[in-house]
Amino acid sequence: MTETRDIQIKNTQIREIQWKNLRGIQLENQLLSVVVLPSLGGKLASVYHKERKFELAAQYRGESYRIPQFGADFSQYDASGLDDAFPNIVGAELELDGKKHYYPDHGEIWSSPFHVEYLPEGVGLSYESEIFGYTYEKKIFLSGDRICLEYDIQNKRTEPLPCIWTFHGLVRYEEDMELLYGEDVRAFRNVFESRELGEVDRIYKRENDIYNFERVPHMESETMVKYYAEGRRQKGFCGYRYPSAGLECRYHYDAEIIPYLGVWITAGGYRGDYNCALEPANGYYDDIRIARENKSLYYLKREKPLRFGMALEVCRI
Repeated sequence: MTETRDIQIKNTQIREIQWKNLRGIQLENQLLSVVVLPSLGGKLASVYHKERKFELAAQYRGESYRIPQFGADFSQYDASGLDDAFPNIVGAELELDGKKHYYPDHGEIWSSPFHVEYLPEGVGLSYESEIFGYTYEKKIFLSGDRICLEYDIQNKRTEPLPCIWTFHGLVRYEEDMELLYGEDVRAFRNVFESRELGEVDRIYKRENDIYNFERVPHMESETMVKYYAEGRRQKGFCGYRYPSAGLECRYHYDAEIIPYLGVWITAGGYRGDYNCALEPANGYYDDIRIARENKSLYYLKREKPLRFGMALEVCRI
C-alpha cells in the first residue's frame, strides 16, 4: 500500500492509499483499521483488528480489481469485502403500474463509483442513480471497537420505488467459526436447494438433528447454503465468533427498519470461494418479485427517506 494523504479526525487517522489497483481510504484508530473502496460502492475491503492481527473481511485473491458496469453479472467479479445490495439482490424485471423496472444482478450499488467527502466524524460517500432516480449517502466512522455506518437513501421521483436493501457483508470463513443470532430467532427457512438443507422453503427449528445453524459447513464439503431466519426480527442483532482468534464481530441495527435476516455461506461450493455473510435486510427475500408476493417489499417514497444506522462491533472474547 502506498500512502498518498493523511488526515486526523477526532481519534481516527484517515489516509488515502493505494489498495491493489484502486484508490482506498483507510480509517484507523487504536483498535481497528478499515479500508474503503469508493469506486466499488464503498466496499469495506479490509476490516482489521490490530491487537489480534486478524482480518475479518473476505479477501479478494486477485492482484487487481475489475471494474464492473451497470447490469454486470456479479458472478464474474470478485466476491469479497463488505458492501450493500440495493435496490435488490436477484436480477429481475418487475412491472408496476404499467411500467417495467429492470433490477440488475446484486443491485446497483456494488458496481457504482461514489463521491467522497471528509466529515468531522469520518468519511461521507454519496451516489445518485440516473436509472432509478434515488440518492444514496453513506457515512463511515470509527468509535472504539465499532465501525459505524449511517445511511440516507432518498427517492427523487414522484412514483414510489419498490426496493430491497441488504447488507452484503462477506467475511472470513474459518471452519471453527460460530454464527450468533438473537434470542428471538427460533426457526430458519431454506431459500436455496442444497445437499445440507434440501428443497427451497423447507423450515427448520433452530435446534434440530439435521443441520447445525450455529456453525458453517466443513471445508471439504464443497457446498453452499442460503437461508433466512423465519419471520420478522424483534432485535437487531447477529454476529460471528472466531474462537481461535479470540474475537467476535457483532452487528447492531434497528430491527423496526431492517426486520429480516439472511445467511449465505460458501464452503468451496461457489467458484471455490470460502466466505459467509449475515445479511440484515428490509425485504423478504432477495428477489423483488418474491418480496412482493410475501408482502414484504419496501416502497421508497419521495416524502419518506430511508434513514438508519448499523454498527459492526469487532471485539475480543
